Amino acid sequence: MMQRAILFMSIILFFTACGENQKIRPSSKVIKVGVLAPQSGVSEKLGMQSLLGLNAAKKMNKYLKNGDEIIFEIMDTASDINSTKNAFSKLLKKDIKIFISFMNTTDTKAMSDEFKNHKVPIISTLATDNNITSLDGYLTQVCIDNNTQVLVASHYILDEKFIENVGIIYDKTSLYSTSLANGFNKYHTELGGKIEFILDMSSKDSITKFKEQDKSKIKMLFNATSTKISTKVLKMMHDENYKFQMLATDGLFSSALMLKKDELKLFDGVYVIGHYAHNVNKTNKRLHLEKLLDKDGLKDSSYAFLAYDGYQLLVYALENCSGYNTECINSIMQNSDVINGLSGNFTMIDSKARREVYVDKIQDSKLIKEVVIY
Repeated sequence: MMQRAILFMSIILFFTACGENQKIRPSSKVIKVGVLAPQSGVSEKLGMQSLLGLNAAKKMNKYLKNGDEIIFEIMDTASDINSTKNAFSKLLKKDIKIFISFMNTTDTKAMSDEFKNHKVPIISTLATDNNITSLDGYLTQVCIDNNTQVLVASHYILDEKFIENVGIIYDKTSLYSTSLANGFNKYHTELGGKIEFILDMSSKDSITKFKEQDKSKIKMLFNATSTKISTKVLKMMHDENYKFQMLATDGLFSSALMLKKDELKLFDGVYVIGHYAHNVNKTNKRLHLEKLLDKDGLKDSSYAFLAYDGYQLLVYALENCSGYNTECINSIMQNSDVINGLSGNFTMIDSKARREVYVDKIQDSKLIKEVVIY
């Protein structure tokens, strides 16, 4: 019996050793990737959560199949276009041929001429403008665009909730917010829905104006505002005991994760358009990523998750381009059949990601899947 036990253990050790030998051997060669991330200013939350996701993704997959290592050259864009131009210029001087951007739509659009002139492939995980990928021919969009969010929102409200009468709140100082509000207003009306009011919430007296609106007919409020504005609106809705529901846009919950617990609690019951959901079947890689992010309280951050997916696209492009040829990388990033993302595979078609889109419900500080729309 003892001899059999020893033999059994020897076999286990043998196969374990074989598995270890099959691990990727570092080649000592590195590929430098430029990272443009707002680490200060109004978009600081976008950059901070995205960088946490990017660094966690690298911990999980440090080397390419040939042993080459990806290293990041990270520059703070400071949520400012002049700072962004300086950061981009400094990275170009380091002979960097590929970039990841965690900038919002406004800053990304403002940089489109710079990107076009230098012809460097750029993965954008957060810029949602509908036409941003056609501005320079070198930018790919990992997140869903505004048109997709509008489509999902309208069909969810009409086809899943059977609601026609909707109010819209937005922030006219935000290109992202204005685009979504106008797009939803147009598309929802075309589908037969009725917009009872559309209200800019950027002014000091906006809460008063909101209270003055006739809300007797609305069953749903489409919210395209920021977390800061949303918090004020939700507190007012709670205090006034309004009964209508709220559907918000992607990213709202990720920003809300940074709030105090009593403020985050206000978001319970809010529906949001999302790339991910907490209660889906999770792969081991997602559980691993969440564990890495949990120490910062961000294991449900879509900003971090999109950074992970952006990293997978980056790795796929590098592994399929001999000599890391720039034009090859750009071509693969624009059109790829299967990228193994965090919540399933996604494809790249004409520089845009094609992926499942959820409507989630915020519950106990988590995103709970309501339905898959797209």
